Amino acid sequence: MADTEKSLQSLDPIPVDVLFEIFLNLPAKFLARFVCVSKLWAKIIRNQDFIRSFSFRSFRENKQHRLLFAFKNQIKGYQENWYFFSKSTHVSTPLYEPNSLVLPDQNINKFEALVGEEPPDFESSTVCHLKKMRYQNPSYVHGLISFLYGEEQIICNPSIGKSINLPTLGSSETIIGSFLGYDPIHAQYKVLCLNKSSLQFCGHQVLTLGAQNCSWRMIQCPTPHYPGTTSVCIDGVLYYSASRGFTMHEPLNLVRFDLRTESLEIASVFPEDFKSSVKPSLINYRGKVAVFSKYFCGDFRLWVLEDAKKQQWSKEQRISIRRGVIGRLPQGLQILGTSDMGEVIFAPNYF
Repeated sequence: MADTEKSLQSLDPIPVDVLFEIFLNLPAKFLARFVCVSKLWAKIIRNQDFIRSFSFRSFRENKQHRLLFAFKNQIKGYQENWYFFSKSTHVSTPLYEPNSLVLPDQNINKFEALVGEEPPDFESSTVCHLKKMRYQNPSYVHGLISFLYGEEQIICNPSIGKSINLPTLGSSETIIGSFLGYDPIHAQYKVLCLNKSSLQFCGHQVLTLGAQNCSWRMIQCPTPHYPGTTSVCIDGVLYYSASRGFTMHEPLNLVRFDLRTESLEIASVFPEDFKSSVKPSLINYRGKVAVFSKYFCGDFRLWVLEDAKKQQWSKEQRISIRRGVIGRLPQGLQILGTSDMGEVIFAPNYF
């Protein structure tokens, strides 16, 4: 490998700063291949300054933000095959309903465009070999996806189809919740894991991805609680729903985890008029945390946390979707989040 590097440098002695700029303008899938060319190239691409600059430039120059579609099929033996597609959110034709984007109800082999005739771009695929079923929806944060299968936690980069398994917890500990977050100040990904054991009701552990000492560390929680299955990360703060009792049948609270200081606190109780027939969803609504609830009648209801210090929530907003618009009952939809324009994104539960 050393001889190869010398040959490359002698044939094409490109300065490191020039390579740095060239790599910044390449797609992530090419960078994943270039780390195998030489140690020099790998060192540049894996450098934290380059990673930070690449993320910032991609965010600034990508004026047409893209939606990421994730499809899976499951085969015997608890194996899930995941396929990732992306499509620009820019549309030139009106959407079906105000404040709503509806994903296409098509089989993966017959996948068609969200709006118009241009097909989405295939990004990558990955295979998860499992010992246990997945009971928590995957979470997507700043380009990475987190999966939880029993006690096994997997982080995947859909841009290149690469995934890693996180270190396991102690044999006596059972994971009851796992959430992925991103700190934009220090450009760090962190995983917050909630577990229970014979010694405690609910413990909290944190792991920093890419750290030299990639291991779990305990943090203190002033208020014991039982986590829900939904979370959202906004500006370096991870929010998730929780109950202070032993089950989710107790009144729900909003928990706030600061990724920089690694501090936990109850941010707010849920709105007084919040009554949900199914589990709520937390979303980023124009930079603020919001709770979305689905009712059996087909209506969706939204509350936005306007002031966390005063625990002030906006008045309930109702969104109704006609069956004729989407070709199925609204109960068959789930809320995925919002676009940068504040449009709510729905998707079918099954294809």
